[in-house]
Amino acid sequence: MIIKQCFPLVIERYERDPVSPEASIGSLERYRKMGYDAIRNLPQEEKERDQSAIDTAFQESAEKIQRLDEQRRQHCTDTHNPDDLPVQS
Repeated sequence: MIIKQCFPLVIERYERDPVSPEASIGSLERYRKMGYDAIRNLPQEEKERDQSAIDTAFQESAEKIQRLDEQRRQHCTDTHNPDDLPVQS
């Protein structure tokens, strides 16, 4: 449930209101920990399978946030003329 509901919500929130990617990835990490807590009493085989699914979903979600951040930064760089930037003394 965490990887199907919470991880996508963190990504959607980041897309709507891009705070820092680190803060969003921190949210993903908290949800990942909650997922680990939820599966801790499962039989070993199920626990390993579910932990792998959580880890994969976490990695994919974190990478998506990083890609969105890179795209946003690239877009900002592309839309600003260097001559328009203030001169620093």
